[in-house]
Amino acid sequence: MKLPSVTCGTHGKQPQTFVCVHIIDGAKAGDAKGFWWSRGEDGVWDAICDDCNNLSQAEFDALGPNNIKVICLGCYEDAAALNEIELE
Repeated sequence: MKLPSVTCGTHGKQPQTFVCVHIIDGAKAGDAKGFWWSRGEDGVWDAICDDCNNLSQAEFDALGPNNIKVICLGCYEDAAALNEIELE
């Protein structure tokens, strides 16, 4: 199965992943925010930070669609490494 891709200024053309904006902000600042990750049956990776993980589903949903952004798999792996997470 071919995953949708994005073109990243750092990593080039890569599969797309989804993360909360706090992970992106943390990665830009070099600050680990937590990295609760999963990989769906469709092969798509996603992750949320500690703060988002501690919210109820209703509270998380209330943050709205702008809380989740697309990043490339390379940036996703970099954010995981910043949070000392080894992906399977």
